[in-house]
Amino acid sequence: MIAMAVKTNNINSAISPLFGKAKYFAIINENKDIEFISNNLDSGIKVVELLLSKGVKTLLISHMGEKPFSIAISRNVNIYFVGKDRITIDEALNKLKNGEFPLAKEIDSELFFKHGKHDHKEHEVHNNK
Repeated sequence: MIAMAVKTNNINSAISPLFGKAKYFAIINENKDIEFISNNLDSGIKVVELLLSKGVKTLLISHMGEKPFSIAISRNVNIYFVGKDRITIDEALNKLKNGEFPLAKEIDSELFFKHGKHDHKEHEVHNNK
């Protein structure tokens, strides 16, 4: 099963830039059926535990805290970084199918932590050109 934090409980929703504080999660099964669950939890760690209890093996995210990330990785969840641009559920699923997202590993995990850090480095490089 695949899960992603989403902004609304609608099939056309965009992926949320939040993880633990996202309003909803979309869970997609092998038949591409989508179940939306409301997030009333107060931490990313609890969200990871909820998603694991639902059978999630793959997460598509824009941002994630270090502790939830570590727990998900330790439980053999594949985590893919979808970028910071707006992307819908369908677009994300198609890009995942086509292998367009990087799989998070320990070495590239900074993509997920400290939300603005990566953007700041890109901005510095751009200004130095």
